[in-house]
Amino acid sequence: MKRIFVLMLFYSLSSCAATKENNDLFESYTLYVNEIKRNKVNFVMSMLSINRANQIKKLDEKEFPVLSAFPVVLLKIESYYQKIENNKGCLTVNGYGIKNKPIVLSIKYLHENKKWGVDFVEIYYADSTKEFKKKGICPS
Repeated sequence: MKRIFVLMLFYSLSSCAATKENNDLFESYTLYVNEIKRNKVNFVMSMLSINRANQIKKLDEKEFPVLSAFPVVLLKIESYYQKIENNKGCLTVNGYGIKNKPIVLSIKYLHENKKWGVDFVEIYYADSTKEFKKKGICPS
């Protein structure tokens, strides 16, 4: 088992099963992934929490290649779950990466200025799909 923790300050960025009525965080994640693929740096920066975006700006956006890495590790999404409490949300995305390796993304969001911003990300390379999560879990 390998764990990779991604904290924007140093390396990079930021319960119920999601349904069509309750998928704000997954929609935000999907938008983020699509904009990364389109190389929309300024738009992606606006999708981060205020604190994380300010930290990246202080780094003069030299860390953006790392920022763009976390959403594209998953080549196929199997399932996702989210948990929202007040202005904090947690999205867990189960899926597969290169060579069909099971991966679990845990993303912490903060609700600021009427939108969800990525605040912290944890990427977990699982040994098997038995380690897939069945609820929204915040990164450690």
